Amino acid sequence: MRGKAVVEQVLRCYPTWWRARFEQEVRSVAEDLLAEGRSPLGVCLNLLWGAVRTRTRATAMPRIYELWSVRTRISIAAATLPALLMAPLVLVAMGNSSPHSSAGRVIPPSLPLFGAGGANLLINSKRGFVAAPPLAPAVSIVNDAAFAILVLFLVTFVVLISGWGSLTGAIRRSATPHRRSVVLLAWAPVFSLLADLALIIAQDPERPTRYVGSRPVNGNPHAVLVLGTILSIVAALGWLVSILCVALAARRAEVAPSDLRYGRTVSLMVAGLLTLLLAAYLCWGIGLALQTHQAAHGNFTTLVNSRQDLWVPMVVILSGAVTLSTICASTARRSYRVISLITV
Repeated sequence: MRGKAVVEQVLRCYPTWWRARFEQEVRSVAEDLLAEGRSPLGVCLNLLWGAVRTRTRATAMPRIYELWSVRTRISIAAATLPALLMAPLVLVAMGNSSPHSSAGRVIPPSLPLFGAGGANLLINSKRGFVAAPPLAPAVSIVNDAAFAILVLFLVTFVVLISGWGSLTGAIRRSATPHRRSVVLLAWAPVFSLLADLALIIAQDPERPTRYVGSRPVNGNPHAVLVLGTILSIVAALGWLVSILCVALAARRAEVAPSDLRYGRTVSLMVAGLLTLLLAAYLCWGIGLALQTHQAAHGNFTTLVNSRQDLWVPMVVILSGAVTLSTICASTARRSYRVISLITV
């Protein structure tokens, strides 16, 4: 009986359309296998693998627009949300950059990107300010990769905003049940951003502008610290909640085929941009390693990033996100191809 109960639970992992057509037959086969003495664990694992294959491949799914529309929307959301999650994390994981030399403390220039020769870098030594050693040749790789990451982040953000605008517009034009609540879900990122801006504005009047020694004359540094902590918590929670809300809105919305076509295009673009982001991040980490190797065999100035030790785990996480986004974007493309045949 226990094996049968587990089988019943596993069968619920299959989509509704599959259960309506095949559940009774598969249940009978599974019960026969258990009666023959087959391992309940083996039977359940086979059923679970079948559920995964059914949901990812949509094998034998009827060509009904509603079913394929839901599959396309979920695929689009799953392809774009990893970029919304990973792009800011990459920037955070890179940290702040500063020049470093074994000859002494390097005085950084006013600009974040340094000249190829390092002539604008100085060292504060016992003899006063002297020219710093030249930049390691690999520093150019680090700088170019960092610039590429920033550009890719901005382009990805613009594409995601475009996709979000298309989603909210499609919801307004649709006959989705409880449309107002779905629109509110889709607007979660805007509400989160407004909350962040309100906390930033609230901090401003509390910042001290005059000091006597180390003591502030006006303002309240403790309030600034408290508001800054609250801002960090609200920003992180708002970011995660926004991802969840947009995913739910995409799941519940009923959108037209033209909107699905645009969403498919956005998902493919985001998957491609996320792949380029991974390539740029790989080059950035390799450049850091190369410049360290070059500095060990010569007198060079290198760049040190405050969180560069996170490079390896971030590469692993970002690679997983790229794989997920690419698979889901491909699924969205194939699903929309079926929709285009259904709606002809």
